Amino acid sequence: EYAGLPYFLLQRKLTQQTPLENIPIIVHLHSPWFDLVQVNQAPRYKFPDYWVGQMEKFCINASDGLLSPSRFLATSIRETMQQNLDIATIPLPLITRVAPISTYSQERSVVYVGRLEVRKGVLQLVQACARMWANGSDFILTLIGGDTEFAPRDTTVETFIRTRYKTWVEQGYLQFVGQLPHDQVQERVKQAGVFVIPSIWENFPNTCMEAMALGQVVLASTTGGQAEMIDEDGLNGFVFSWEHEGAFERQIDRIFALNSTEREAVGKNARRRIHNLCAPEVVLPQRLQHYEEVRTQIVPRIIFPTTQPPSAVVEQPATLIGESEQEVEGLLSVIIPFYNLGAYVNETLESAFASNYENYEIVIVNDGSSDAESLHVLAELEARNLPNVRVVHQQNKGLATTRNVGSRVAKGEYIAFLDADDIVEPDFFGQAINVLVRYQNVGFVYSWVRYFGEGSGIWPTWNAEFPYLAGHNMLVPLVVARRRAFLTAGQNKSQFAYNFEDYDGWVSMLAADFRGVSLAEPLVRYRVRPNSMYRECSPNQMQYLYDLLSIAHPALFKQWGAELFQLQLANGPASNWNHPAVQVAEPPNRYIAELERLRDRLWNENKTLGLAWESHVKYIQGQRSYIESLETSCSDMNALLLREKETAATNGQPLTFNDYELGGRIVARVRQTHIFQLVAKNVWLKSTIKRMLRV
Repeated sequence: EYAGLPYFLLQRKLTQQTPLENIPIIVHLHSPWFDLVQVNQAPRYKFPDYWVGQMEKFCINASDGLLSPSRFLATSIRETMQQNLDIATIPLPLITRVAPISTYSQERSVVYVGRLEVRKGVLQLVQACARMWANGSDFILTLIGGDTEFAPRDTTVETFIRTRYKTWVEQGYLQFVGQLPHDQVQERVKQAGVFVIPSIWENFPNTCMEAMALGQVVLASTTGGQAEMIDEDGLNGFVFSWEHEGAFERQIDRIFALNSTEREAVGKNARRRIHNLCAPEVVLPQRLQHYEEVRTQIVPRIIFPTTQPPSAVVEQPATLIGESEQEVEGLLSVIIPFYNLGAYVNETLESAFASNYENYEIVIVNDGSSDAESLHVLAELEARNLPNVRVVHQQNKGLATTRNVGSRVAKGEYIAFLDADDIVEPDFFGQAINVLVRYQNVGFVYSWVRYFGEGSGIWPTWNAEFPYLAGHNMLVPLVVARRRAFLTAGQNKSQFAYNFEDYDGWVSMLAADFRGVSLAEPLVRYRVRPNSMYRECSPNQMQYLYDLLSIAHPALFKQWGAELFQLQLANGPASNWNHPAVQVAEPPNRYIAELERLRDRLWNENKTLGLAWESHVKYIQGQRSYIESLETSCSDMNALLLREKETAATNGQPLTFNDYELGGRIVARVRQTHIFQLVAKNVWLKSTIKRMLRV
């Protein structure tokens, strides 16, 4: 169940006609996030953590069998979910074959292996050891494992421990090793004086199994499956409870006092115990027996599983109104509210005509349209005299009344609401009705949504549940419902004239224990257009509508008020809740501000890079000019050398490089003389000498 991994496998099994219908699915309980988040002192209502926990709860309730490695975990889940769940308890198998300890260490050392995580009890462990060190105890505590987040301090567990217990770290009593390969971990465990499992919440830790299989002396807390491995304190290990003050310290001293013979006896008993409990040849027959029991006892479901027990507050009895005389079994009435949408309705109708569910009628309720083109489209439609299409006309009364009128004049056992500008895929009606037929407690079915028109993307919807539905609408008004369930509890209220008329109907149906189920694939298309009712809904209007919603359901909001408060505190207003299993959307103003900051930063970086590039270009141009100058000087020098060589050849005495070097040194010496410096300072004398030299 961890992280809701089997969620969509189970959802598809429950909502689609596939071979999975007859194949039982067993959910193996491990470490549910809905328990771990709170134990780790992290915010449990923040998305996606909250919704991952809801998915895990669904997986547990939707399974055909539950299997837990420890009694502790089974009890913890029953208490958290407040349900008497049927959970089989079978230990995990120990697959790793390890050589036992040959010589027991007499060192006063305590070793912990596992993540540095709050629920692993490392904070309590270090605190207890620090008390012992302060009282003069002399032993080393070694923590082996990776670091994790410590939410209350916005840091990590290791950083927090290092800071708080800096003195003991510096003195060498407290050591952090980090993650190690498995073989190195085993060597460390073998060399320990005590191997400790201090967890405040634990399932069935492999570290305890392996340490006991090695024959090590294990000290374990009572809050987890590790205590079930050590069935007798002092015989094959030692146990303590964090609830009993000083229990850990007393057990540590007790273990350090053991002589080598006593240690060896505890180790042998530990190895024998873990083999009798966790050897594959012991575990496998129990697993096979459990699988067979689940397989033979499975029966078709008629109640769709939910994340929670039935609501404590039922606004109306979950019984249907009396069957209407005109209702036809199996017939689907597709209700299309229509108001000035002639430009779109034919496309909507064509999608309904293409449905794979053939037993249907279409009821178009014209809500006093005034647009000439729309009226012309309706007139053409009526003139076609289609046998399964009816048009009902009324004065303009608003969308809420229009949907109610359509549901009352409908003849079908099932009704589908399809707005006149939206589209359904061929499989939608059939799959939805299949769910309504299979499950007695389901009142309405919908699917994931594909946006089109002036928007794109997919909105993955979820099964309707409280408190989430009370804070955010989990579906668009493209729904198939039991007609009598809708008439009993879901009719739209006229006071929701601006918007939320459908949202209030789903809340009312769920509050009356008519469940809402999502088909986990996009089977409807919702048109995004600028002048739609939802797009024109202002923040003030939205707040007013939520106020109306709470007034309409006082008992419901009283029951779920605390959780709604926590959800909004952690995730902001409900407009941010569209994708709870992914992330929390940033509020638009913050998002825009962040984009503006990013734009400004990129612009400044662009200007800086531009200046740097211009400077680099100038540098390259300067280097090119310098190189060209050097090349010119070299050419001149080569020409001079060539002339001198020709002159020397004519005189019969060629010049060498040493000759040029000697001449240069003579000139330098002359320039350094006092007479030359006086001549150089006298402009008249210098020009006179130059003229003489030219002559």
